[in-house]
Amino acid sequence: MAKEISSWKQKSEYKIVAPENFNSRELGSTFGSEPKNLVGRRIGVSLKDLTDDRTKQYLKVYLEVEKVEDGKAVTKFKIFEVDKGYMHSRVRKGMSKVDYIGNLVLSDGKARIKISAVTQRKTQSSQKREILVRIIKTVENYKAGSVNDLVQATLFGKLGTEIYHNVKGIVPINRVEVEELKVF
Repeated sequence: MAKEISSWKQKSEYKIVAPENFNSRELGSTFGSEPKNLVGRRIGVSLKDLTDDRTKQYLKVYLEVEKVEDGKAVTKFKIFEVDKGYMHSRVRKGMSKVDYIGNLVLSDGKARIKISAVTQRKTQSSQKREILVRIIKTVENYKAGSVNDLVQATLFGKLGTEIYHNVKGIVPINRVEVEELKVF
């Protein structure tokens, strides 16, 4: 009778590596019986861990294994989202929140983006519409660029800051946050 080999002994360890945007930083390791079985796995990591910036600990990035080479699982950006508790704590009584959700067709892919602008006081519906129009105009400027450009602008606050400067003339703005970005 043949001795049965444990399934763990048949698996190999692979290092998980962040995309080049994050200096191909090593994020950890995972096990798999074959490299092709790793492709498509998602890894959730805080942006704080990717950039060593403690102020970005409420931001979560999901990376997906794109390929495996030389014992390393190379990832690509998939989803970015803000912690729901953080956003909930930003909106208080007497404030208004304007949400925008839209799809972008970029030069090298598609993306869905969700942006929230929080005002310092209650705003009229006409002011909310004007805020929404300016958010849409700002986001439209990124259509000509690549997915990587949009991801960089979103993760490091450039897009939120641009929207803030375009909108603050309508009504005093407390915060503009890109709540979610999904790349397809």
